[in-house]
Amino acid sequence: MLTLKELKKVVKVAGMTKRVPSEKALEKEEIVVKEILSGECDITVYANGYVLYRENGKKTIFPLHSCKDYQYMDVKEDRSIMNEEFFDNENWYIRLLMEATDRMEINQTKVASNHRLVSYSDYADDRILLLDPASDFLDQYIEKEMVRDFLGCLTARQKEIIQLFYFEEMNQEKIADYLGIRQQSVCEMMQRALSVMKKHADKEEN
Repeated sequence: MLTLKELKKVVKVAGMTKRVPSEKALEKEEIVVKEILSGECDITVYANGYVLYRENGKKTIFPLHSCKDYQYMDVKEDRSIMNEEFFDNENWYIRLLMEATDRMEINQTKVASNHRLVSYSDYADDRILLLDPASDFLDQYIEKEMVRDFLGCLTARQKEIIQLFYFEEMNQEKIADYLGIRQQSVCEMMQRALSVMKKHADKEEN
């Protein structure tokens, strides 16, 4: 049995500041290990450090080494944590499967609000849900890795949150815990920051 600890030793750490590759791009990469869980579900780890999980026509891609501690809600609805070491000697795909199914569930969540929300699973962290006005900016500029060029137009706190999200691969919940603020505040500041960055990007284009 290949363990997760053994797998992490032989697979390179994916570049954290780069865009997550597409499924098509991964086809060119060497497969390190693959598990077919059912006829419509499989999980694959590639030599470049990324994991591809597919289920019933849907997919999610994420860095192998981003799978560390696992947070979950217990039966009492209290937040609990399973430490990274817990999974080290388990079958390699157990922790990855938990990560993948969580990401798939979040990506498919429909949020009822005055704005239509979209999920960006192709970028550094596919857990984030962003408002549509920022989506054009994300499609155009995150893909070209130009976020850094517009950090100077943000406040210190906005810049910190954007850096934690895009370059440290922290999701909203982790950023909120790290900064000691509410997750809703993180979401709102990200939206304002992206709006400011979009305006500056538009000015440069005109």
